Amino acid sequence: MDSLSQIVLGAATFALVKDKEIGKKSLLYGAILGTIPDLDVLLNPFFDSVEQLAIHRAFSHSIFFSIILSLLAGKWLSKKYNSSYISWVWACFLALFTHPLLDLCTTYGTRILYPLTKSYYSLNNVFVVDLGYTLPLLLAVIALWVMKNNNPKRKKVIHFGLLLSTGYLVWGVLISTIIQNKFENVLKEKDITYQNITIVPTPFNTFLWQAVIKTNDGFYFSDYSIFDKQMNTNFHFEKSENQLLSDLQKRPELEPFFNFAKGYELVRKKNNQIIVEVTKFGPIDIKNNKAEFLFPLCINPDGSYYIEDNPPKNFDKIFSTLITRIKGK
Repeated sequence: MDSLSQIVLGAATFALVKDKEIGKKSLLYGAILGTIPDLDVLLNPFFDSVEQLAIHRAFSHSIFFSIILSLLAGKWLSKKYNSSYISWVWACFLALFTHPLLDLCTTYGTRILYPLTKSYYSLNNVFVVDLGYTLPLLLAVIALWVMKNNNPKRKKVIHFGLLLSTGYLVWGVLISTIIQNKFENVLKEKDITYQNITIVPTPFNTFLWQAVIKTNDGFYFSDYSIFDKQMNTNFHFEKSENQLLSDLQKRPELEPFFNFAKGYELVRKKNNQIIVEVTKFGPIDIKNNKAEFLFPLCINPDGSYYIEDNPPKNFDKIFSTLITRIKGK
């Protein structure tokens, strides 16, 4: 999730335990702890674009990291304030571990059990930036910062902010499950055989969702807005040259990329290059009957590789199309 969301979540969860004891300072401690797991990005300059996937959201996002740092930070804070060690450990753990738990809700996913497993886990119930989640927590933290420490309503503000933001995540799980069932019924009616289906949110909202359907030969893509008058039964298909995958997957230096893709790799050849797209986020656009994806892995004829940094150039058009599509049809 974005940095602001992690900061206000860390602040709110730490304050849930320690606001009564130290007031506004709890917001500061929580914001710092909520940010710490993402400091792994500071290592990025020392690694190439594929190696960075092995570093980010690994140990710093695991439950074991949260436990270890909570024990250490809790010890220091309990001595500083001369109060219960267990309560400080609990406050630190909440601020730290809710960070990977929130990342778990995104399509990017997180390796919450690292190093026991390198697998990414994701619920796909919220986009990495969504004010529907962040705003209740942000307003709660601002209110707590403005209110006096002895204001009896502070606890209610914390509970209200956490309740609304968590409720938004629950809504995402429920609506994505309903939409997946709808798409499964359509696929059955169309007699489309598939291996896996995943439903992912589109940017900044939980009203418009994309379906990514993996088959033996490639991927089907479709979308559905909760404001649609009827189920969208149109699918866009992209063929994948899967025969090229086996040799690529044997290359250990590419393991972080394929681990991140979670089996949702679309392979195409273009100008003597092999292009491997990560489809689990869904396409960012479909132009001239061809789906486009962010950050494809490009492999040159000599075996060298790089991840192309290809942010959308027509963002205004894509955003306008997104808003129109959210309204339904």
